[in-house]
Amino acid sequence: MVVFGAGAAGAGIADQLRAAMIADGATDEQARSQIWLARTDGLLFDDMPDLRDFQRDYAKQRSATPWASGPGPVGLADIIEGVAPTILVGTSGAGGTFTRDVIQAMCQATRRPLILPLSAPAAAIEAMPADIIAWSGGQALVATAIAAGPVEYHGTTFAVGQLDNVLVYPGLGLGLIVSRAARVTPHMLQAAAAVLAEQVDASQPSAPLLPGTHGLRACSALVAEAVVQAAVADQVAVFNPTNPTQAVQDAMWRTAYPDVG
Repeated sequence: MVVFGAGAAGAGIADQLRAAMIADGATDEQARSQIWLARTDGLLFDDMPDLRDFQRDYAKQRSATPWASGPGPVGLADIIEGVAPTILVGTSGAGGTFTRDVIQAMCQATRRPLILPLSAPAAAIEAMPADIIAWSGGQALVATAIAAGPVEYHGTTFAVGQLDNVLVYPGLGLGLIVSRAARVTPHMLQAAAAVLAEQVDASQPSAPLLPGTHGLRACSALVAEAVVQAAVADQVAVFNPTNPTQAVQDAMWRTAYPDVG
C-alpha cells in the first residue's frame, strides 16, 4: 500500500491498516514493510531531518530500497514502479497528482488496483473518479471522500462510494453506549469497518465499495452490534448483553411521537 500524503490523516490510515494486518496474523515488522508513505516531495526515508514522530515507523532505509537509493527525492511514479502496490491512498490535498501515468502504473502493478483519492474538497482531490475509471480501462476500484455521481464507461455504470465517517460514527457511538465500554480498542474499529464492508454486493463489478447513506439506520445497527461484541471480546465492556441485536434495537432512538390532536 502506498499512502500519498504523510500527514496525520495519511499516517492514521496507515496505522489502522497496519493494526488490521497484525490482527490477521502479520507481525508488526511485516505489516510496516507493506506500507509506503510519501509526501508531495517524495518517499519518506529515515535519514530525513524533518520527520514527525508519527512518520518514523514508516520511513524506509535507503540501503534497503536499491531502486530508490539515490540522494534525490523519489516521486510517486517511481514508488509505484518499485513497490508494485495493490492499494493507492491519497491524503495529500494536492489536486491532480494521480495522473494518467500514475493510474496506468497501478494497473501494471495489479489487475484491479484499489485507488482512494481522499482529499477534499473537489479542487484538492488527487484524481476524479471518472478519470481513474477511464485511465484504468474500468479496472480500478474507486472510492472518494467527496460525493461523486455514477460514472458511465463503455456501457457500464460505475457507482462511486463515498468514504464518509457518518457510515461508522453513529454505529460506533451506539455500540459504546450499549456496551458501556471503558475505551475504544483497535479491534472495535476493525469490527465496525468489517461489518460495513459486508453491506456491499461485491458480486457486481460496478458496485460501490461502500453502502450509501440511504440505509444508514440499519447499517448503524449492524455496526453497533459488531462493536458491542468486540468490546466484550476485548474485556472493556461493562455490560455484556445476552442478545446484542435486541440490546442495540432497544437503545436506538426512534422518531415516534404521540398523537395529541
